[in-house]
Amino acid sequence: MRKLFAAIGAAREWLTLLVVGAVAAWIYVQFAETRAERDALVQWAEVTCAGAGAPFEGSAEDRVDSSGKAVKVTFERGQRCRTAVTTAVAFKAKSDQDTAQLLADAMRSRETKAAADSALARTAAEAARDAALRMENADAQASATNRVDRDWFAALNDLAGLHAARR
Repeated sequence: MRKLFAAIGAAREWLTLLVVGAVAAWIYVQFAETRAERDALVQWAEVTCAGAGAPFEGSAEDRVDSSGKAVKVTFERGQRCRTAVTTAVAFKAKSDQDTAQLLADAMRSRETKAAADSALARTAAEAARDAALRMENADAQASATNRVDRDWFAALNDLAGLHAARR
């Protein structure tokens, strides 16, 4: 064991150099990975900002303030893009909400009309059934007397959906 420690003591400078080199290589790899991630994020930000219609890089503009004085406005990196993306997201949320409201209103209107149509159809079916019964009764009475009278014609008009004759 003493020989091992003696060998390590003699080669201590080389071992220290190897450890420092390994740590430096590890730091270099970590830095390269960090740089690659940063570059990928910057590229994503530039593409996203271009899609939103605003630049990602910082810039400066000459504008006129409320008093009419010329002012130079500077925008930090990503500021204009953040505003454009936030505006687009808010617009999408608002349009989704408006679309949902329009669809709900249309469904409610359709259901109201369907209920009204159903009630009218039920009323018309009941009226047709009553008119058929009146016609059968008038037919039975006409068969018994072998004559058609005013009640028979009124029942026929009801069955056909016509208005009663004026007197």
